[in-house]
Amino acid sequence: MRIAVIGIGGSGSAALRFLAREGHEVVGYEQFELGHARGSSHGHSRIIRRSYPDAFHTRMMARSYELWNELEREAGQELFVRCGGLTFGPKGDAKVEATRLALEEAGLGYELLSREESSARFPALNIGAGAEAVFQSESGFLRAGDCVLAQARLACEAGARLREATAVRHVQELEGEVLVSTDGGTDSFDVVIVTAGPWLGKLLAPLGLPLRTALRQVIYAGIARHPENFQPERLPVWIEEPSEYYGFPSDGRVAGIKFASHDAGMDFDPDQAERPLMPEHLERAMDHLARRFPDLSGEVITAQSCLYTITPDERFILDHAPGSRRIVLCSGCSGHGFKFTILLGEMVARMATGGAEGGVEAWSLDRFHSP
Repeated sequence: MRIAVIGIGGSGSAALRFLAREGHEVVGYEQFELGHARGSSHGHSRIIRRSYPDAFHTRMMARSYELWNELEREAGQELFVRCGGLTFGPKGDAKVEATRLALEEAGLGYELLSREESSARFPALNIGAGAEAVFQSESGFLRAGDCVLAQARLACEAGARLREATAVRHVQELEGEVLVSTDGGTDSFDVVIVTAGPWLGKLLAPLGLPLRTALRQVIYAGIARHPENFQPERLPVWIEEPSEYYGFPSDGRVAGIKFASHDAGMDFDPDQAERPLMPEHLERAMDHLARRFPDLSGEVITAQSCLYTITPDERFILDHAPGSRRIVLCSGCSGHGFKFTILLGEMVARMATGGAEGGVEAWSLDRFHSP
């Protein structure tokens, strides 16, 4: 089959690799250079975890883990740093408890730690008085930018063609084919997969997809004392409830530790080239971070804003375009989806080649139109 993939980030690069490996004639369109920093799949790290506050996503992570492990072996490079993961909050917090129950339902091991037990194990982190934590040893972080580049490289080695700096202006389905138009002309395909991230809603504006794009502040904070306690061997990735702050150990690529909030930011047009900082969020985040990590210096080493593409329920979109069997959509990762992108890439590739009629109900477009 002749297949186009529009948008070569996390899911797009995965779909490109799977399709090329199966022998399809596949072309990847990327409006910027591969690995650019204007979308949602760049940078040094994204959390990967088996533990979710719901059993559905916890179960779906099993296949994602298999695929990431396979990619790391095939690429021959470190893509997954296995440092464990901690979800913590006040004792009795609903999300912490839901995370624990989801792990139990999936048959996955975990440890429930008191504040004292957590401090003994992870001395850099103070989870707070009256808090408890769920530790899951198989969590860690993915080297996001490297994952995208590795998948694109392997896809090209298997025969895929990449068209970088090529913005798609229009996608139109006619009888028996789909036309993809760029400034350089129009090409026809049997199927088109759209994994355009923050630009999907604009590219397919007539569909009225329920997507919004928003900025989130990312900070690397300096370490003043005991840097050894911030290494992946002694500090896991972590998520705090109900604040929804989260962070990483020192990743070996940028000084300090990475820290962000899942929900603090403003709506933003992805076509604006600059991603402005948000001083009010930065200041609030640094104040919070000082309470959790007393050995930090208070220095902001670097800060940047990145984009989320968000659905109303913060679940993904994986479905055919309404009324189409030849245009397949994958988007709306809502700030927690990079760990799933390799699975989404596999699933969307299967849908494009007729191996599956649709994705899963929880990620279908129908849910937005239910009475």
